[in-house]
Amino acid sequence: MRWRRSTAERVLAVAVVAELLTVAEAFTVLPLAVCAAALLSLPLRRRLPMVTLCATLPVMLTGHLWLPPMVAMFEVASGRSRRRTAVACVLVFAAAVCPWPVGELVTMTRQEILTSVEAAALMSVGPTALGLLATTRAELRARLADLTATREREQRLESERAVARERARLAREMHDTVAHHVGIIAVQSGALRAAETADAWKRETAESIRRHSVQALEELRDMVGVLRASDPDAARSAGRTGLDGLRDLTGDSLLDVTVDVTAPRTAPAPDVECAVFRIVQESLNNVRKHAPGARVAVRVAPGPDERSLSVEVRNSPPPAPARPSARPPGPDPAPGRDTAPGTDRPGTDPPGTDLPGGGYGLVGLRERAELLGGSLSTARCPEGGFTVRAVLPL
Repeated sequence: MRWRRSTAERVLAVAVVAELLTVAEAFTVLPLAVCAAALLSLPLRRRLPMVTLCATLPVMLTGHLWLPPMVAMFEVASGRSRRRTAVACVLVFAAAVCPWPVGELVTMTRQEILTSVEAAALMSVGPTALGLLATTRAELRARLADLTATREREQRLESERAVARERARLAREMHDTVAHHVGIIAVQSGALRAAETADAWKRETAESIRRHSVQALEELRDMVGVLRASDPDAARSAGRTGLDGLRDLTGDSLLDVTVDVTAPRTAPAPDVECAVFRIVQESLNNVRKHAPGARVAVRVAPGPDERSLSVEVRNSPPPAPARPSARPPGPDPAPGRDTAPGTDRPGTDPPGTDLPGGGYGLVGLRERAELLGGSLSTARCPEGGFTVRAVLPL
């Protein structure tokens, strides 16, 4: 836009100078005065359009220059005042139609008068129409921009409403299906624990089932609340997934786990603590499924730069061949494809390489780490174990 305006300014200056050269030979005191006043007032046409028009009308009345008053008329018509535009158009028409000296009007023929009126109409109505057209175009452009912004805002709101409806649907499904089954498990395990039996191991197992079921229901209610609230900040208070709960998590994992947690100097954000908890939880779950009986080492410590938190879960090879995990009905895996310890899908990578994806659990953990600005990698150990390692920013 600025480039176009500067180009128009240059063209205007050239045109005015070219018109001025046509009357250069007739310069006397009066032509010099009116032409100088008209040319010097042109730079003020945007700030003071009416003043500029009044300063340029004498050159049109005397017949020396025609372009400066037309340019001033265009600027007046480009304004918002229709009354001012009408007054300015009448002034330009009067200055163009009157001869100089004015007394010559009585000696003009009918044809000369009609020609003068026609020329005055063109020189007054033409710039006025162009100015009104420019104003209308600017208004249409502004309204189009407003309509575009309004449509984008409505589309964004509709997308947010669709997301809210989907979150509410997911909340209903989670509550109506998962809560029902987990609630039955909690009630039945509580009844089994209350039954009189001499087997202490059965009572402890029933109590563990009941405790985990109740905890799962509590976390499920928190997640349902987050989904229905559609508030990302509410996720920080959902669940009981902090660094303080890692020892309880590993103690109830039914695995041989050693835990080494070194708290960083700067307290990590709740999202980071939740990510650490979920990484350890999913890793222990994978070990139970694919390497039962293996020893597991969990290490949480600050990163080298004290601005990140490192999480590592390493398991040794299982003492005996792991039983195959439950699979949905369908054909068995191709011969020769072992299930990689610590993953949810058959592994084909050689030992010591970083697995590309893993199951849905590891994919979710990787996405969680990347959303926080960190990274997660999974690799087989040379001795046959498996390692899950994550680095999360504080």
